Amino acid sequence: MSRIAIYNGYRLLKGYTVWKTMDVFSWRSFIYLLVFSHLITPLVSLFVWQTVTAKGQVVGGWGSSQFLIYYLAIVIVRQLTVSYEHHMFGMQIYNGELTNLLLKPHHLLYVVIGENLAVKMVSYTISIPMLIALWVWLSRDSTPSFTTVSLFILTVFNACILRFLWLYLLTLAAFWTEKTQSLVNAGEVAIFFIGGEVAPLLLIQGGFGEWLYYLPFYGMLGFPAEVLTGTSGISIIPGLALQYGWIGILVLCSTFVYKKGIKRYSALGG
Repeated sequence: MSRIAIYNGYRLLKGYTVWKTMDVFSWRSFIYLLVFSHLITPLVSLFVWQTVTAKGQVVGGWGSSQFLIYYLAIVIVRQLTVSYEHHMFGMQIYNGELTNLLLKPHHLLYVVIGENLAVKMVSYTISIPMLIALWVWLSRDSTPSFTTVSLFILTVFNACILRFLWLYLLTLAAFWTEKTQSLVNAGEVAIFFIGGEVAPLLLIQGGFGEWLYYLPFYGMLGFPAEVLTGTSGISIIPGLALQYGWIGILVLCSTFVYKKGIKRYSALGG
């Protein structure tokens, strides 16, 4: 790909992001409500583990303070990797707006990514100040190093791509069914249970617990959180390899499903 093509792609994506940001900002109250709703499940999990580790109890070598820092990191990762393709792209398939998008002289993905970035930018206006305040309030004595923050930014960036591709792949089911919302919810539940939010994966013993590290959900949630908290025994290189490997797999899967879906959409008169 030439430099001109890359530059034109960047300008196109930037233009869609700015345009969609102004549109999304008009219904920012809904986005802010979703931001606060994403606080509930990790805080419930934190409350459970704080109760379990009360009075100095230890689980898997972790005490109350370790669980507090870990779930604070989970809150941060959830807020930074939020993705709402099913609310926008799925509806565009259902109501026929996709037809107009397909007539544009560029790939549909520019629009989808632009909308995703727009939602993130609007949600970040409240989530980032809130996350900084939470960290200072609850964990002022645990200041991460520059190296830790740098690695965390890299892993969260990868997690954003992973989560986007995962939900985008599930949303593509809208070409075949109107039950996409249920499918996306199931995908979110998988992240919740297997990604390290219900419990840190290191507490799941046995062969099953070891296999969970190889699934993409750990790279979407648990791995960046463990990087930020400096969890003992975490493997940075294998974790990054996991993220990049699953990014490649999901790109191939979503490309295949998209092509099949577009053919079906056209055949039905879209």
